[in-house]
Amino acid sequence: MRVLMTSVPVAAHFNTMVPLAWAIEAAGHDVHVAVKPQLVDHVTGAGLVAVPVGSGDGHAELLGRLGADLVDFYASVDFTGMRGDPPQQVLSANDVLTGTFYAPANDTRFIRDVADYADHWQPNLIIWEQFTFAGAVVGAAKGIPHGRLVWSPDLFHRMRQDVEAALTGQPPWRRDDALGDWLAAEIGAFGGVFDEDLLFGQWQIELSPPEIRLPSPREVIPGRYVPYNGPSVVPDWLREPPDLPRVALTMGITARGGDYANPVDVRAVIAELSELDVEVVATVGTGERDGIGPVPDRVRLVDFVPMRALLPTCDAVIHHGGAGTWASALVSGVPQIVVSTLWDNVFRGKQLADLGAGLYLTPAEAGPAAVRDGLVTVLSDESFRAAARRLEHSVRAQPTPADVVLRLEEMAK
Repeated sequence: MRVLMTSVPVAAHFNTMVPLAWAIEAAGHDVHVAVKPQLVDHVTGAGLVAVPVGSGDGHAELLGRLGADLVDFYASVDFTGMRGDPPQQVLSANDVLTGTFYAPANDTRFIRDVADYADHWQPNLIIWEQFTFAGAVVGAAKGIPHGRLVWSPDLFHRMRQDVEAALTGQPPWRRDDALGDWLAAEIGAFGGVFDEDLLFGQWQIELSPPEIRLPSPREVIPGRYVPYNGPSVVPDWLREPPDLPRVALTMGITARGGDYANPVDVRAVIAELSELDVEVVATVGTGERDGIGPVPDRVRLVDFVPMRALLPTCDAVIHHGGAGTWASALVSGVPQIVVSTLWDNVFRGKQLADLGAGLYLTPAEAGPAAVRDGLVTVLSDESFRAAARRLEHSVRAQPTPADVVLRLEEMAK
């Protein structure tokens, strides 16, 4: 079986695919990963075969030009589907997301290059990261079974339902669906017609446990989330058990490459937490570290540490709600404090709080003293740890990547 995987050029998105790719290869099959050039080193760093396709990343270029204006727009979008925005606001969000993210990350050259490679390599199956619609277009155009890997609660499906409801109530001259129209044009270039498989795949591999999973528009192949953070080395200090409760503080790696501001004042939060009887491990970029200044001995500043190695030693984690950190904490059974207003991070934070496994704060609520008080609550109330452990058991009860491969073999043509 030959499996072609493809991902948008965001390392955190691609990382979710790596354990499954390894399992496919361990079962004796071949995996090639089609990505834009800037992600090639991440693919080969995972020991996988990279296929460079397309050029540049239109989304990153737009972010570079628009900077904070685009980030502020993203922060205004209701990715949770819980706010009840009016139809025109829903449709406007669909327009801008398509124009600034979906289409630029899956531009025509990228799609055509993936299609050309599929003609050359003749894969039996295409697996695409949940926003890499190029995989769906090529699968549909070439008659190759294709499925969508969903690495977080499927808010995209919920948003599409809101878009469709908003379109239904509009007069004919205002029923423009930017995402649907763009995908119709891309598949039309191959002589095909738009259908919802281009949005959701023919089936979906879901990496969220049942308590967290949202309703799916397609057959679900459940899978276990397995953390992968890229090539990693366990530092010497992490081999020794902590003398105090250990708390991880991270605002993620992805944000360092753009105009995404930290949702908390890291320097001030570190100062507050240093007053507690805890050990703090904070991931802080080199440039950011200069502004923090000296820290107490029980605060450790690191540029990077693999979450899959750090979190099992922690009693809590404070973070931005990114899918990788959030899911890695679930696997480790660690209570979480999520601070965010961006993307689907908000939903993950609220969902976690609803399940009793942590707290969610908006940046406006997350002053340094509030973060400190939240941490004291999480550490002192055993119910948070118990809820986090229940979620850990649920995650670990899901089918392994090797189990998922057995289902994929049935799907292959």
